Amino acid sequence: MARDVGLLPLAGIRVVEVGYAMAGPLTARYLAHFGADIVRVESCRKPDSLRVSHASWLSADIGPGVARDTMPLLNLSSAEKRSIVLEIDKPQGYAAFARIVATADVLVTNLSADAIPKLRLRYDDIKAIKPDVIYLATTAFGHDGPYRSFRTWGMNLCAVSGLDAMVGWPDRDPTGMGMSFPDYPTALIAVSAIVAALQRRRSTGAGAHLELPQFNISLNCAGASLVDAALGGTGYAARGHREAGAAPQGVYPARGEERWVAISVADDAMWAALCRVGGLGGLAGDPRFASAAGRAEHHDELDEALSSWTGRRTDWEAASELQEAGVAATPVLDSWDALGDPHLASRDFFQVAASSRFGADLVCRPAAVPSGTAAQVRRASPGMGEHTRQILRDAGLEEPAIEQLISGGVCAEMSEPGRRLRRPYLSWIGRLLRLPWPSP
Repeated sequence: MARDVGLLPLAGIRVVEVGYAMAGPLTARYLAHFGADIVRVESCRKPDSLRVSHASWLSADIGPGVARDTMPLLNLSSAEKRSIVLEIDKPQGYAAFARIVATADVLVTNLSADAIPKLRLRYDDIKAIKPDVIYLATTAFGHDGPYRSFRTWGMNLCAVSGLDAMVGWPDRDPTGMGMSFPDYPTALIAVSAIVAALQRRRSTGAGAHLELPQFNISLNCAGASLVDAALGGTGYAARGHREAGAAPQGVYPARGEERWVAISVADDAMWAALCRVGGLGGLAGDPRFASAAGRAEHHDELDEALSSWTGRRTDWEAASELQEAGVAATPVLDSWDALGDPHLASRDFFQVAASSRFGADLVCRPAAVPSGTAAQVRRASPGMGEHTRQILRDAGLEEPAIEQLISGGVCAEMSEPGRRLRRPYLSWIGRLLRLPWPSP
């Protein structure tokens, strides 16, 4: 593919991604939205977990080759990418892979510390192919130390890093994060490291070996808790919705089924503002609440008073009254609320992008967009192997060699590329989001 240089800051940069699930693929996806050409290397024999899963609404006549393109989370991990199926553990596959790497600027992988040397994906292996490569590996625990071979998901790392112990109620066992949280800050930090390395290479010509263990990232997210524990504190044990230094603070019931409003009073000025809100003025004269320490001591009584007040209002009514007075408050949004949120709409957060499997599909823009820069969302997640031939041609292979790789099972192309599916919820979601969905 021609490397067109446009206005996007990473235009002209090519990234090879050998990733799985979220941390590595999400890193590459963020780079893609700012102009980088992402070559996603996939395997039929050991597919990404998001390829093994599929949309729940598929009918029985849709085979696995098509189903592997349907998981909605693929649009989070892999929008804007090109996909090649290439079995790099085979000699011919690695030879083709080396040709692809030779055209690249960056390699990103989040495979396990044991898989990386087996597949010849170590920094020294890649540097031998591309001497000035920017190489980033984000394994679970890094490439040395007693935990190096441990297999994890993000939820395991939440537990072993102590993050899970901070989530839940003080009188119960930890609730846990309930998601693979470390993948997401890891991807953001990885992007920053890669961009910094690219800047340095532009000045010095030198590549970089970047190692980003996700366990370390998890510990950094719990940094304040670790410092507190080291200084003899409790290590920020689970406190429900409460936080030291803020009272009242919590999530309070609003009118309607499962509607809630979050409120946090951080200082005396905000407490005074809360007491000026209609219906809450009586709190000002209660001596129990005159100081921050008193409010923390009598938090249960404050929660009862606030719950009575919020319960007579909708979540938006309660939040708006408090915000207008100068109190930090917001409705708790569920997925439906987020889809129709006017603030997200004004920032074009949800967009419709071209999709080889669906014609068009829903994609989220990156949350962070530098001023003066448009983050592109041109394509939804690719079909698995959709660009196999194109990527091999880019690497200089002729058609007979490409045919041999495909016929030998070293490469594969997108299954039934002409078959289009339609997500069943598009019949109503288009009205909610007011986006240019294709007609039925």
